[in-house]
Amino acid sequence: MARLSGMGSQPTIPAAHGTAVSVLARRAGDEKMTDFFNAFDAERWYFTFADEDDNSLLVQQVGIVAIFHLVDAYLPVRRKGIAEAFSLYHKLYGDKLKGGYREDKRMIVRPFAKMDFEAYRDYIVDTSPMGVVEFKCMSKLSLGHVSDYMFGVYSPAGWYEQVHKPLTTVRAYLPVEELAGEGKARFENFLLKCCELLRPLHGAAGLGIQECHDWEDYQTLEHETAWAYRGIDVCGPTGKKNLREGYKNLNWYTFLAHHWIATLGTPEELKTKLNDERIALLPYKWGTAIRAGDWPALGKADTDPRPDLYVKVNNAIRSLRVQDVGSLHYGSIAGEVRFNRLTSNLWLRRFDTPQEIKAVIDESGNVKAEERHFLRMPSGTPCPWPGIWICEEEPSQGRKTFMHNDLLPEVNGQVVTWRLIKAL
Repeated sequence: MARLSGMGSQPTIPAAHGTAVSVLARRAGDEKMTDFFNAFDAERWYFTFADEDDNSLLVQQVGIVAIFHLVDAYLPVRRKGIAEAFSLYHKLYGDKLKGGYREDKRMIVRPFAKMDFEAYRDYIVDTSPMGVVEFKCMSKLSLGHVSDYMFGVYSPAGWYEQVHKPLTTVRAYLPVEELAGEGKARFENFLLKCCELLRPLHGAAGLGIQECHDWEDYQTLEHETAWAYRGIDVCGPTGKKNLREGYKNLNWYTFLAHHWIATLGTPEELKTKLNDERIALLPYKWGTAIRAGDWPALGKADTDPRPDLYVKVNNAIRSLRVQDVGSLHYGSIAGEVRFNRLTSNLWLRRFDTPQEIKAVIDESGNVKAEERHFLRMPSGTPCPWPGIWICEEEPSQGRKTFMHNDLLPEVNGQVVTWRLIKAL
């Protein structure tokens, strides 16, 4: 123990023990980091795809992808949050960005020398709520080639969201090397700050497929990678209205808004469901992030198709998952293999057991059974979460607001079931 303490007098037993534990923990952390990068590098060849005309340029690859799905993001205060999240990305990683494009500038890729960071930031804030905000800033000045670093936004016009109900999608790319050393802690801090700024309904971050702008041309490759590595997420550039009903992305980090996660019970009850100290709950102002372990999982299909920690998170929160994700791709129209409705719904449930999948999906990809669950409590139970509740047996009672630990009442002298419909 004295050897671990360094120069000077012999430390007390508790201090020496603490030093030894600290050193061992650091070594264990270094070993996990080394294991992650070794595993990733061993597979990198299989999910990196080059341009047929120039093998030095890539059209699709795997890296770190963060995706945030937002509702009502056409509002000025929400657009301001997007601008602040972009500013944060630029502060941390902006030296790698070379330029980008804006929807209002005819989608022409321009270097920052012709349209700088401030022009993008101001564009987000100054665009009318009834106008579209769409842009990407990239480390590769090309629509046909993928960037290691990218921050992109698609935010539909307010009138269009009100009528058709799509979501705003914010995405950020980083190479996995940004997780080395202090980079992992910096990345987590970035994610949690983004969650506070963006207020996502849901989202995720971890290993994901990084696409070029012309991503539809390479959907067959994306389909291949997604099935070969179950821990690698599929993160398209837009969000359909069905994502208002449930989450699609589950990854190393998974974000859920507070009124969604409240339906899973108290934080203590959720920890009990997860039942693994390696899984962390990271609360932020508008929700909670769930981190499945210290490092992302590849989930290689032939060796680790259902990564243990991802499965535990899946089992704990899947009542919030979207019932029918639709089709992630355009389907196979000329013999090529892309995601269709059936394979998309199967991929969505890749962390479920075969028996669980068979119980809810038929051969056409139709969801046969209700999977979503809601927080329901009987009369006499202390309210587990402040919010607006409704009596299932007597809905004519209307909506009632109960605070934490309020006793849920009987109705007409009868024990009834109260269901949480909106958390506060």
